[in-house]
Parts: sequence; C-alpha cells; structure tokens
Amino acid sequence: MANPATKEREQRFWQRLPFPTTFTLCLLALGIGVAALLGWEVVLAFDLGILLLCGLDYSRTLKDGNVEAERVCPLHFSSGVEHHIEIFLRNTGPANRKVQVRDQTPREWEPAPILKGLVPGRSSLSLAYRLIPLQRGEYIFGDLFLRVEGPLGLILKPVRLKAAREVRVYPRLQPLHYADLATYRRVASKWGLRPTKWRGEGREFESLREYVEGDDPRKIHWKATARLDRPIVQQYQAEKNQIVMILLDVGRLMSAESEGRTKLDHALEAAVHLAHTAISGGDQAGILAFADRVISFIPPRGTPEQLQLILEGTLSLRPTLVEPQYEQALLWLRSKVRRRSLVVIYTDLLDEVASENLLAAVSLLRPLHLPLCVAIRESEWDELLACPPSKVQGVYERAVLQELLRQRSKALGGLAQKGALAMDLPPSKLSIGTMERYLEVKRRGLL
Repeated sequence: MANPATKEREQRFWQRLPFPTTFTLCLLALGIGVAALLGWEVVLAFDLGILLLCGLDYSRTLKDGNVEAERVCPLHFSSGVEHHIEIFLRNTGPANRKVQVRDQTPREWEPAPILKGLVPGRSSLSLAYRLIPLQRGEYIFGDLFLRVEGPLGLILKPVRLKAAREVRVYPRLQPLHYADLATYRRVASKWGLRPTKWRGEGREFESLREYVEGDDPRKIHWKATARLDRPIVQQYQAEKNQIVMILLDVGRLMSAESEGRTKLDHALEAAVHLAHTAISGGDQAGILAFADRVISFIPPRGTPEQLQLILEGTLSLRPTLVEPQYEQALLWLRSKVRRRSLVVIYTDLLDEVASENLLAAVSLLRPLHLPLCVAIRESEWDELLACPPSKVQGVYERAVLQELLRQRSKALGGLAQKGALAMDLPPSKLSIGTMERYLEVKRRGLL
C-alpha cells in the first residue's frame, strides 16, 4: 500500500498547476531540431510563441461552458470486497471536451487511477474504476480533480470540484453454505416453495402428525391417539426469543494476523453472521467487546434494526496490546443479562496464562448461562503440519507447534469440564463452525 504522505504529495502536485499536453511537449522538443538548422535565437522565439499560445488556450478553456462531475459510490462498503466507483461528467458547453479525472480516495486506501475521456458538447459521460477497502472503519472521500484540455489542445486546465463524502466499511458478509433454515424459509417463499418449519428437539410444541416407523414412542400423544384410533406423535420446534450474547476479545492475542487479516476481523465477521442467523430464527442477539475493560455493549434484541446496530457499534473496534480481563467482562455481563443465554466468546488461547484466566472466569457464567468458547487458530499451522519438514529448522518448528496444540487441547478440555462448549477453528471455518454449533444447541434444546 502506498505511503499516505507520499500519496498526498502526489495528489497536490497533480492538482496545483496547469499541465501541458503531449502535443505541446512535442512542439517544444521540436525546438532542438530547429536550433540545429536556424540557431538558438529562432528557437527562443519559437518557444515563446508556444508559451503565448498556451496562455491563450488556458484563458479560453471553459469560457463557453463548464464541466461538472459527480461521484457515485455506496455509503457502506465491505472490507476485502471489490467495489465499483463511477464518475459522471456533464459538459454544459457546445464544444467537445477532453477531460482527465482523479478521484481523492481516503488516505489509507490505494490512490485512484487517472481516468480519461471525451465529453461531447451538452452531453454527459460516465467513467469508472474499482477499489478494494481492506480495513473496517469510517473514511472520507475527498474532492474530484479534473484537467480539461483547452480548445487548441495545448494545455490542461485544473478544476477542483467539491465532492467530500464520508463512507463506512463493514465486515464482509459472504454467502455461507450451511443449514441456515431460518434464511432458507425466507428465500424459499420467493421460489414458490412451501414454507419449511425449523423443527428439532426443542421443548416448544409445534404440531401433531401420524406416527411413522422410527419415531420416538415417548412423543406419542395418547389422547389424540385414542380419539383418532391410530398412533399420533407430537412435534416440537426450537424455542424462540432466546438470547445469544457474543463476546469479542480485543486484547493483544487478537491482533495476530492470519490469512491477511487480524483475528479480530475474522471474529467480527463470524459474529455478524451469527447475529444474523439468530435474529432470522426469532432469537435475540447482542454484542460485548472487552480487553482490560468493557469497551462497548449492545443489549440483546431481536428487532430487524439490531443487525445494523451491531455493525455500527463494532465499526471502530481495533485490537489493543493489553491482556484481556475475562473475569471482569463476564461479571459485567452477568449483571446486565439475567436471562439464560448462549454466551459465545471469540478469543484465542496462545499461552497458558490466557487459558488459565479464561478457565477461571468461565465458571462465573454457570449455571445460569451456557458458554461457548471459540478459539481462533492460525490456518498457517495446519499448512505447516500438513507438509513434512525438509530442514532441521522445520523439525524444530513442527515440534514446538505440536506442543502448542497440545496445550490448546488441554485448555479446551478444561473448559468442557467446567460445563462450557469449546471449539478450536481456523478463520476459514469460523463462521460456519460457530453457526452449526448454535443450530445444534437449538436443536438439542440446551437453552
């Protein structure tokens, strides 16, 4: 990525002064040949004449009409996703105009390319470029900088048009291939299919149907069986309006990068997917971010606006180089959320200190809440274990990694002994794995 200071200096230079066209530079270079034949006195007169014509061309540029420009881009971007930016140019004068356009993208992003086009008289033209925002957050597009070629084709006149605009970059929401039955119900109605119920082993009565071979005899409804003179069983569905609280560790371990992004970014993406699934299925979802203190808290709700509130509330989260205080965060959560909830904790367990602190704190949630601890494992570890070492250094790295994985497995086993659910997932499986476990909790009626 380009240095922001270098990028800004480049943009200032581009917009500062009129710029000669290629045709003008060729005429000036022609003076070298003229000097060889006629002498330097003729060359000076020749170049002076060109400069006077450039001044005339500059003064007549846009004299009979302006060139207007407008940027069309989304207010909300997704990190890591390519977006299409359009620049609409409108020529109010009768003559055709050759125009160069440079957009001022946010300082942290790659600079926009220089776009060139011919805008017909009293008409318009659309130019476009693509960009990929890499980080979440709030950013500002600057103004649009144009260079309009004069009627003689000798000079490019700079024009600055006000177009400052604030945009927001959210975690990317990619399509997931998993059994999200709530979303399937909503989409299936558009296909003309019969609505599908989300049935499972919940405790909420849903309907009666005839007994078929393989049904659990304990689910037979004896009154209906006696009344209809044939076996009838009860169907149950997963309970709704339950609470899913998502806890995000933004401490030092979440600043580690895997697959080109921090673990916090991967956790946020998975958290948004999980919140969407819970709200779509009729449950409530909330967010709590913490490090050495509670940083932000969004109370659980099941309203359609809740997902947007979660996106807005987590937009500025960045990992901090401090140790997470699990006990303080879980005590704070227990005081705010008094109904039984599924508490999903996205964190990491790189060393023994972190795992011991988490083990000690998880017991604070039991028995009221059901904790689900999700440790984010570097995907590079799996690649290292899959390839046999070719050098002595590779053997040592493999041995250290195996010991680290043994300690993680021990910590996850300790969480299970304290009544918590535990998972160790690479970033590529984080969203799918977490939601599958949430759906399993719903099917089994663990809440």
